[in-house]
Amino acid sequence: MAPHAALEEIGRPFEIRKVERNEDGLSPPDYLAINPLGRVPTLVDDDGLVLWESAAITIHLADRHPQAELLPPPGTAERAIPVRWLVYLTNTVQASFMHFAYPERLVGGDAVDAVRAGAARYLAREFEHVDEQLGRGPYLLGETFSAADLYLHMVTRWCRRLECKAWSLPNVGPHYRLLSERPSVRRMLDAHGIVAYPDDY
Repeated sequence: MAPHAALEEIGRPFEIRKVERNEDGLSPPDYLAINPLGRVPTLVDDDGLVLWESAAITIHLADRHPQAELLPPPGTAERAIPVRWLVYLTNTVQASFMHFAYPERLVGGDAVDAVRAGAARYLAREFEHVDEQLGRGPYLLGETFSAADLYLHMVTRWCRRLECKAWSLPNVGPHYRLLSERPSVRRMLDAHGIVAYPDDY
């Protein structure tokens, strides 16, 4: 979601290709030839660079297209903060979410529920931290939009499965709503058939 929304922000032509996994969840051989991990997304840029990991793709896109102002210039103090947010969201929040959503990848049997419950507790604390730091916002950098906001929007929607939905928090909620109404994000959601606020959650 975040890299796609970043591409929409940039506004240059791009092509999205869907990866069809088999019944065992394995990616097809032609995709594994590009990304041996088989995970999505993968970016193949105009110069033939092959890059995976959503945060890395998002940073690369920001650097290749500075006119989109997705991140401040490299080497500046202003850049360090949104990069810190991107690393926190991918390394901490996203990692906890993966344990919550897919505990069976770590354990089996009765331990699955315990892992999911533990991950939910971590996610609640992590989003409380985000909510506190976000403050009145409206963005993670205050009045300035950045690629980190696209990433926060993505993990916020993922965490709709929590008992206390991430978008119910006093500051994360307005941020999620604001990003969901942003034209680039709306185009990304529409392209994937994603509803910002599903009825079943």
